[in-house]
Amino acid sequence: MISNELGATAPSLPAYLLYPIALLSLVIILFVMARTRDRSAGFVIGASWLRYVMSAFHTITFRPLVAGMSANALASMGLFIVGLMNINLRHLQLRYLLPFYVLIALAVVSALANDGFTPGLVTVITKHGYLIVIVLATYGAMSRGRGGDFMTAMLWTFFPVLIWQMLSVVLGYGKMTETDVNDISYIGGYNHEATFSVMLATCLTIACFATGINRQLRLGIVLLCIGGVVLANYRTTLVAIVPLVLMFFASSSLSRFPWRDRPFVVSALIVIGAIALGVLSLFFAERFNDVTVATSGDVNFFKPPNEYTVEEGRLLSGRPAIWSSYIYAWLQGDLTDYVIGFGPESWNDAFPLYAHNTLVNYLYEYGVVGVVIILWVWGSMLVSALRVRHPQAGILVGAHLCYIVLNMATMPMWMVEGNIMYGLICGYTLYLLSLQRQPVT
Repeated sequence: MISNELGATAPSLPAYLLYPIALLSLVIILFVMARTRDRSAGFVIGASWLRYVMSAFHTITFRPLVAGMSANALASMGLFIVGLMNINLRHLQLRYLLPFYVLIALAVVSALANDGFTPGLVTVITKHGYLIVIVLATYGAMSRGRGGDFMTAMLWTFFPVLIWQMLSVVLGYGKMTETDVNDISYIGGYNHEATFSVMLATCLTIACFATGINRQLRLGIVLLCIGGVVLANYRTTLVAIVPLVLMFFASSSLSRFPWRDRPFVVSALIVIGAIALGVLSLFFAERFNDVTVATSGDVNFFKPPNEYTVEEGRLLSGRPAIWSSYIYAWLQGDLTDYVIGFGPESWNDAFPLYAHNTLVNYLYEYGVVGVVIILWVWGSMLVSALRVRHPQAGILVGAHLCYIVLNMATMPMWMVEGNIMYGLICGYTLYLLSLQRQPVT
């Protein structure tokens, strides 16, 4: 579940900073969970906090403990079971979950067609099951709660994450980025900027959803999260949060004006947005320099991995070369591999690095059928979001687009942190749909 890359070179914060913050946040989370007075809400808050804190202790929690599984993996399996005990089991019959069930069924079929029942299959079932549980727990908590109370309470799970990042900036605990640019990622002592930036993107998403807090405070948290993503310095997340941020500011601005004035406001926002993007492109020009080179048309990425030059292999943090390795390995398979892939988590036995793209990973592990089904999962939930008629509808669509873009250059579907993010987005989608017709079926 953790690639060689994800376990590499990131210094952990010293114990005198980790343990006090973890204990203080535990006290806060227990108080928040008690105040929610809802089992589903308490589960999502507690499970999310536990994952975020355990990941900060990666020098301990990433070590294999039992049957090659780490403490993080064992905790995820346990939380999946606990989650099943804290949701309304009747909601497992919701038709919106059908694509997720087909995804699990495909993993089983692919595993049986390859190496049979493997630890990789257990890992995949656990992660997808965990995602479903988070979706339903979020839906249940929102349905029984009052307004944005649940999302407001969820923000407390990021207290240690944000504090640790602040301390890493102040004390200079950084990690070199993957490119040849001498940039530093400030990630609070976590193992990798991909995982950490997904946590911050989740915090940003929840802040955008949290209508139950003061408008100025909400804006402050949104800006804090954006600043945190910039400091984490992971380009994929920097790009991915753009649609969510644009939708948030557009929605916040439009809501203050009557309908007759909104066309003029939209026009002004487009102009301001274009100027802002232009300024940001200058600010991040060096960081995205190889993106310009890659998109210039002078480099051919559609070739076998052994034909990449050293310079080409460094572009976009080496992603095109990694994708090429997966795609050409898939092309060397037989008909079964073309259709349903080499099996869940089979990449571990063939590649040193994970695919950095969910579609490429699914092509290798689950074949063409896997790509179709994962697109069905994302597409069905995005279409559901587009059907929502609510003031938060634009922000909701922005959150779905944010998550889909993330999957194009990293793999949040492969991370428990990413499962938490998508579970919250999908659960909120079901909740807003339920406001239009009771209940969601």
